[in-house]
Amino acid sequence: MTTCEHNPAGKGAIRGQLIRMVLIPSVSFLLLWALLTATSTTGALRLAGTVQRGEAGIRALSLIAAELRAERKSTQEFLGDGSAATHGALQEAREHTDTIFARQRRQASRLLGSADTELDDRLRDFFAAWKGLPALREKVDQRKIDRETALQEYTSVLSAILLVNDAIVARLHGDGPHTDGAIALELMRAQDRYAQADALLAGASAAGGMGYSETAHFTFLTASYRDTLDRIGPELSSPARTAHQALHQSPSWITLQELSLQVLSRPPVVNSSETAEFNTEIPVAATEWQRVMDVTDPLFQRLVTAQTETVLDNAKAAALQAVVVTVVGCLIVLLAGSVAIVYALRLARRLIGRLHRLHSETLAVADSRLPEIVARASTGARVDVTAELPTLRYGTDEIGRVADAFNTAQRTAAAAAVRQAEIREGANRVFLGIAQRNQRLIHRQLCLLDEIESAEDDPVALRRLLRLDHLVTQGRRYADNLLILAGAGTARQWKDPMPLIDVLRAASSEIEEYTRVRLCSVVQTRVHGHAAADVTHLLAELVENAVNFSPEPAQVDIDTKSTPDGVAVEVVDRGIGMDPDQYARLNATLAQPPEFDVMALSAEPRLGLFVVARLAARHGITVTLEPSPYGGVLARVTLPNSLLDQPRESAAACSPPKELSGIPVAEEDSEGSSTAEDSPVQPGATP
Repeated sequence: MTTCEHNPAGKGAIRGQLIRMVLIPSVSFLLLWALLTATSTTGALRLAGTVQRGEAGIRALSLIAAELRAERKSTQEFLGDGSAATHGALQEAREHTDTIFARQRRQASRLLGSADTELDDRLRDFFAAWKGLPALREKVDQRKIDRETALQEYTSVLSAILLVNDAIVARLHGDGPHTDGAIALELMRAQDRYAQADALLAGASAAGGMGYSETAHFTFLTASYRDTLDRIGPELSSPARTAHQALHQSPSWITLQELSLQVLSRPPVVNSSETAEFNTEIPVAATEWQRVMDVTDPLFQRLVTAQTETVLDNAKAAALQAVVVTVVGCLIVLLAGSVAIVYALRLARRLIGRLHRLHSETLAVADSRLPEIVARASTGARVDVTAELPTLRYGTDEIGRVADAFNTAQRTAAAAAVRQAEIREGANRVFLGIAQRNQRLIHRQLCLLDEIESAEDDPVALRRLLRLDHLVTQGRRYADNLLILAGAGTARQWKDPMPLIDVLRAASSEIEEYTRVRLCSVVQTRVHGHAAADVTHLLAELVENAVNFSPEPAQVDIDTKSTPDGVAVEVVDRGIGMDPDQYARLNATLAQPPEFDVMALSAEPRLGLFVVARLAARHGITVTLEPSPYGGVLARVTLPNSLLDQPRESAAACSPPKELSGIPVAEEDSEGSSTAEDSPVQPGATP
C-alpha cells in the first residue's frame, strides 16, 4: 500500500497554522509591550528629570533669595542713616547678590521649557523683576526712594521667587493644603516675613526711630510668622518638627520674641503740652537685636531646609518608585507574556506531536498491519479484525474523536478487505474446481481422439480429427488459465529436461492456426521438466496473440538467441503494432503482475498477457514487448539459466513451417486424397 505524500512544513500544514496562530498575537503583544514600556519608561524618566531639575532650581533660588534678603536689609540700613559705612556694606551685599545670581541663573533657567506652562510663566516673571533691580538700586543710591517703598520693591522680587517655588513644589508634590510641599511653602513665606521684620527694624534703628506705619507693619510681620509657625507645627515632617522644637526652645528665639514685644509695647510719650504722642523711640539696641538675629537665623533656616528636604526627598522617592514600578511592571508583563507565549508554543508543539503520532500510527496500520491481515486472510487463515488491529487512544478531545473515527474507518476497511480476500479465496476455489473438472474432461477427450486417430485410415477424416485434436488442446490451455489465475500450478510436469525445440513446437501446436507459425534458428538446449509445461503455456499465449493480431496469411516467426543470462525466445508478428504508451503499460503489467481484481477495472483485460505475467513471475522469466522490424510487435521471452541445461548451441537458419514446425499439415493430392506428415510431437501429446 502506498501512502499519500504530504508536506508537514508547507504553507497549509497544521504546524504552520498553529505557529502562526501563536506568533501573530505574540508579536502583537511584544509590539504593544514595547510601546507601553517606552511610554511608561519615558514618563518615569521624565518625572525623575523633573524632580532633579526642581531640586536644583529650589536650591538655586533659595541661595538667590538669601542674598536678596541680605541686600534688602543693607538697603534699609543705608536709607536709614545714609552713611558711607552703610553704603559700603550695601555695595558689598549687592556684589554678593550679583555673584550668586550669575552662578545660579543657568541652573534656574533649566526649569524653562517644561510641560508646566505656569512654571515657565512665573520663572519669566522673576527674570523680568530681576531686570528692574538695577533701576531700584540707582534710586536707592540717589536716595530718591523711601525705606517703605524700597522694602516693598525688594519684597516683590522675593515674592516672584516664592511664586516660582510654589510652581515647582506643586509640580513635584502636589498642591493640596496639607501636603508637605504646602507646609514648606508656608515656611518659606514665614521666613520672608521674619526677614522683612528684621530689615524693617534695622532700617528704623539706623534712622533713629520707628514711625506708626512702620510699627504697624512690624506688628503684622511678627504676628504673621509666629502664627504660621504655631499653626503648622503639628503638620511638619519628622525632621522639620525636630528643627521646629529646637527653634522654639532656643534662648535666642525666646530673647527675640521678648525684644519684639518690647518694640511693639513701647508706651506713648507726653509732650510739653502734656499731650500723648506716638513713641517713635526704639527700646531695643540695634547691636543686641543683631546679636540675637545672628543666632536665630540659622535655626529658622534649618527649619525651612528640613521641610524642603523632606519635600524633595519625597519627590525623589516618588520618582524612583515610579521608575521602579514601571520597570518591574514591564518586566512582569514581559515575563507573563513570555510564559504565555512559551506555554502556547508548548501546547501547539504538543498538539502537533499528537497529530504526528496519530499520523504515524495510522500509517503503520495502513502500510503494515492491514496488508498483513489481508495477506493472512488470502491464505485462508481466520482473522479477528477487532483483536488484530490496535486501538488508537488519544483522549476525549477533538483529536481523540478523530482517532476514534480512524479506528472505525480502519476496522471497516480491514473487515471489507478480509471479506474481499475471503470472496477472492472462494472464487479461486471455484476456478480450481471448474478447471480441474475441465482438465479431466479434456484429458479423456484427448485420449479418445488418440484412439480414433490410431484406427482411422481415411486421410480426410484424419485431417479433421487432427484439427479437432488441436482445438481440444487449445481448450486444455484455456482450462489451465483458470488454474493459473487461481494461483495453482499445472499438474503436467516431467522429471527429465525437454529440448527447447520440442517446447516451441508444443507451444505452436496449442493454437488453432498453427500452420502460420514458422520456427527459425533454435538454440540446442533443454528446459527443466518442472518448468516445461509453464514455458510451453507462456509461449503458446504469446504465439496465439501474435497470430490473432497478424493479418492472414502473414507468418509469425519464432527465433531463439543465446544470451549471457539465458536464452531469448523472440515471437515476431506482422500486425499494426502499438503506441509507446501501450508498450509502457503492458511491459509494466508483464514485469509486475497485478491482482486479479485489477483486471476487472480495464476496458481491455488482455487475459492472455495477465496469464503470461503470472507464469513469468513464477519462474523468474523476463517478458518484454517492443516494435518489430516488420511494423508489428516483437515479444522477447528471456529464459534464465536456472531453467536450462548446458551447453547451448544455435541451430540452422529459419525453415519453412511444414518442415520445422513439427505440426502435421494435411495436403490434398491430385485425386482429392489427403496425407499427414509425421511429427515428433503430436497434437494430443503436448508436454
